[in-house]
Amino acid sequence: MTETPQQWTLAVAFDRTVHYTRARAVLRTGDGDEFSGVGLAHSAAEGRGLTHVAGYLAAGRALCDLSQELLEAVVIDVDAEMNQLSATVPATRTAADHHPDALRA
Repeated sequence: MTETPQQWTLAVAFDRTVHYTRARAVLRTGDGDEFSGVGLAHSAAEGRGLTHVAGYLAAGRALCDLSQELLEAVVIDVDAEMNQLSATVPATRTAADHHPDALRA
């Protein structure tokens, strides 16, 4: 069976002031989940002909923040799945369950 590839979209928006550049990265999954990250950078380099540097740095930081949010979501989902599985698995049997006479010795 062939599955249809799922497409995710990533958008990065910038807010620039005289002192800083702020980037917000938003990732939307094909299932409708949304993750976001924020990054800041000082805009001091802009006066030296490096206007793009603050944007790159802010975007990179926003993407790092977004990746941390994604990884945290994975941990939460895996933990929830493991807890659900452990609730359905019967309790571990002890040696006494296998050999009731072992407790009388």
